[in-house]
Amino acid sequence: MGIVGCARSVEPTVENINTIFASQDFTFEFHKVHEAKKSISFRNDYLVYKSDQPTLRREITYDEVLLINDFIQNIVNLHDPDLNQESSSYYIIKNTAYKAVIIPKQEDFYFEALIKTLQLQK
Repeated sequence: MGIVGCARSVEPTVENINTIFASQDFTFEFHKVHEAKKSISFRNDYLVYKSDQPTLRREITYDEVLLINDFIQNIVNLHDPDLNQESSSYYIIKNTAYKAVIIPKQEDFYFEALIKTLQLQK
């Protein structure tokens, strides 16, 4: 007998996102149309960046946490519930209990800027 867990989908509201953040163990994924998924996972004071490049794991600073929080708040504000995942780039913020899908109104270039600012890619 096996047990299968699945995160419950929630709306990308500030309250729901803050609930996911409060776990201090969550993943932020970026899905771009026709490209490989990229993700940044957080657990306590570490971040793990996964992409088509080698995985990077390192400590995260308080200033980086603030930067990431601002970034996520900005994309939550750009969310358009009328768009669908099949034809748009989108983000998923999730932990073991909750998952929020954010589809921005416009093509998003901010994730790449975040990756460069955090020095996660060479």
